[in-house]
Amino acid sequence: MSSRFLRATYAGLWFALTGFAQVSLFPTGDPQGASPQADPPQADVSRLTVISGADARSSLGASVSLGDDGGLGSAGIGGFGNAGKQAGASLPSWTYTVKASQDGRTYSGKIVGANPSSTTPASVPVTLVPVVFKITQGGHAYTFDPTQVDAGCLGSGNAAFALTQHSPMFSSTSFAINGQNINNTTFGDAFLQAEFWNLAGSSRKSLLALGTPAIGSTLTISVNAGTRGNSTATVFAASGQCGNGLLAVVNINTVDAALQNYISSHGLNAAQFPFFVTYNAVMSVGSASNLNNCCVLGYHNALGSPGQTYGIAEFEGRNQTLFGGVADVSSASHEVNEWINDPSGTNPTPAWGNIGQVSGCQNNFEVGDPLSGTLMPTITQSGFTYHLQESAFYSWFYGGSSLGTGGKYSSNGTFKGSAKLCPPGGTN
Repeated sequence: MSSRFLRATYAGLWFALTGFAQVSLFPTGDPQGASPQADPPQADVSRLTVISGADARSSLGASVSLGDDGGLGSAGIGGFGNAGKQAGASLPSWTYTVKASQDGRTYSGKIVGANPSSTTPASVPVTLVPVVFKITQGGHAYTFDPTQVDAGCLGSGNAAFALTQHSPMFSSTSFAINGQNINNTTFGDAFLQAEFWNLAGSSRKSLLALGTPAIGSTLTISVNAGTRGNSTATVFAASGQCGNGLLAVVNINTVDAALQNYISSHGLNAAQFPFFVTYNAVMSVGSASNLNNCCVLGYHNALGSPGQTYGIAEFEGRNQTLFGGVADVSSASHEVNEWINDPSGTNPTPAWGNIGQVSGCQNNFEVGDPLSGTLMPTITQSGFTYHLQESAFYSWFYGGSSLGTGGKYSSNGTFKGSAKLCPPGGTN
């Protein structure tokens, strides 16, 4: 979707850093408050589809180098290099090298965390940041705030951001993955352990400690969207919507610029993982007023050298109603697991596709995309029932006997064989 990369000009763009970050965007020729009052356009929810994070990221044209971790392992399934010291702030990562069974070619990439043969987990500090959208449209001011309680959708006293903070993504609990119990960790680490369970030395050892996330100051993005919305942002009325009954759609380039500026202005570095949370607000790839460009529920990205990584996801208050197979932190779990397995977004694989949310073929190690809309068994934690997305294992992408729990190729056993080379794609 890189051909739909949107470049917009604005008459005003400013940041105020007084305990929180704020971005205000006022399109040229459309001063704030000038539009007559008008109700939001009605979204035809049947037209809403989920755009993959890989397609979203390609529209941003990012490039990244994660540095040298000390060498590659030998070719073949399970040929892993040992992580070495990296100069400056950078993610702890290790390199794998594998000869894929699908095409006989050798592939190398980096994964966040400790080498599966290691005895000590790697640690990555996480900073969670609430993103508030303030959109003026048709003379009305609309606010989309993940820190505000939404008792009607989320239960008494519950807000999307706090639920994300205390979810299995960032708060330790126990998991059962393909019949194997993995205790007292977060979902990303449990997924890694399950993914490489049959590799010597990996079972029952934590590989990635995310720890208790730090809470970043709020990022507020303010947009004047004119009378009925514009290319930068549009507020839609959405049947079945939680909270205020509205859905905000904001252009991904506007959002990504704000995220990058937040990371820079708050002194976050490449050894940390900033993760941004929205509520009732998604992104478009192209004009926000055209639902054909919607919806990006989240993505992870990486820029520069030594590779500043970050991610963003919507907390979905509706349980699989507006977007099929999407609820609460399922989009966050999709993006965090993809960040772990493919932090640069460029780990190469044999071509796969025509499965999950992917139409056509792609060749990257994006573990969430092949199973978008497929959920793990629910986990109840602190009185709230969470939904996590199932993801594909390493062995699904590269073939051979599964290294994963239960001899399966995904985290809830949906994939019982490896990916088929694309075209035609699909799974064995």
